[in-house]
Amino acid sequence: MLWTMLKRPSLLFIIIVLAAGQCSAREDRSASKAGRIDELVARYAKYGYLNGAVLVAEHGQIIYEKGVGDANIKSHVPNTPRTKFGIASLTKQFTAALVLQQVADGKIRLDGKVSDYLPWYRKDTGEHMTIEQLLHHTGGLPPDFDIPEFGDSEAAARHYQPQAFVEKFCQQTLLSEPGTKWAYSNCGYDLLGLILERVTGKPFGDLLRERLLEPLGMKDTGMDRNDLVQLGGASGYTRHAGPRYTPGPYEDRGHIFSAGAMYSTVEDLFRWSEALSENGALPKEIREQMFKPGLNHWGYGWFITKMAPGEPGAGNIQEEMRGDMPGNYFSWILRYPEQDDMIIVLRNGYGSTERLEQNIQAILFDEEPKMPSRNVKDLAAQAWLVPEAWVETHRVLSLLAALFIAALMGQFARRKRNTAART
Repeated sequence: MLWTMLKRPSLLFIIIVLAAGQCSAREDRSASKAGRIDELVARYAKYGYLNGAVLVAEHGQIIYEKGVGDANIKSHVPNTPRTKFGIASLTKQFTAALVLQQVADGKIRLDGKVSDYLPWYRKDTGEHMTIEQLLHHTGGLPPDFDIPEFGDSEAAARHYQPQAFVEKFCQQTLLSEPGTKWAYSNCGYDLLGLILERVTGKPFGDLLRERLLEPLGMKDTGMDRNDLVQLGGASGYTRHAGPRYTPGPYEDRGHIFSAGAMYSTVEDLFRWSEALSENGALPKEIREQMFKPGLNHWGYGWFITKMAPGEPGAGNIQEEMRGDMPGNYFSWILRYPEQDDMIIVLRNGYGSTERLEQNIQAILFDEEPKMPSRNVKDLAAQAWLVPEAWVETHRVLSLLAALFIAALMGQFARRKRNTAART
């Protein structure tokens, strides 16, 4: 009896020691990965391939977060993990979640037709497209990710209220029978935003804040009403060879609406991802629906695939979405649900990714990343930028040098003419 009593505390002690050892080993591995990620991010920053913010989580815990470059280059305001960036099409995840909440509340039916909720929409198409098909990009609407109104052209700068925009640009003739083919449609998600406003009687931004952002503690996330910079957010820039950055083109957010007009931070998007994880704040039914892939591996706001052979983590499930606001912002969120890992990168320097996210993924899966090297175009541009910068800061000497060179060239030309005349 005494021996049994003595053994139990010893066994308990051994279990505690082993568990502590496992936790310590895990923490050591995470610290090692964080150091490797920081080395990688520093290389990207050095070469001017990254202007934005990065967050990496492993087993549901943040192991790395950092701002790189400037939120405002002119005033040298640095990017941080709390800097607000335009997240473009990541907005679709939130729109989908709001729709599913209304489905749960009985105000929207997934098999309901567009015309059931928007009587003004053209009947010959609206009576055939369902809410579920809009969510899945299978409503038959033409793909529109590259049309001028969603790009960086003058057309994208024109202001439209959401309904006025949909009435003019999103009532096209269907290209396929609804439910049969996949085609990425911003218009489809604009329609969902208008349907949400119709059934709830609330502006989309208010509904977003009340039903998702406030309950999840996402205080630095919201709708960009062309005022992101005024709210302290990052300015958008286009990257050129050198690297050199110029202010991005103006794009009106009004018509991008529920398809892509939100802003957020890497820290808030981590909160969002955690709410979608197992035992997260959102109901299980919503989480499962959002990550159930349909045609083209698309769920509701996410692409869900298995990583291909030869890739780091091959065979594991990857859930990802990218947000693209041409010339201004680029966002990318990747989730690995089986490991409860994630990568979030938000950029306000548009035009260079150089496989950063894939290299971070390699580190997460204990493989070697491929360190970037300098771009040939950058090297060529720098060869010109050095004398250009010297000219800019030494204008008088530059003028004298130019006059001297012009005089030498003139003298050489005269000698050449005199030589030609004698012969």
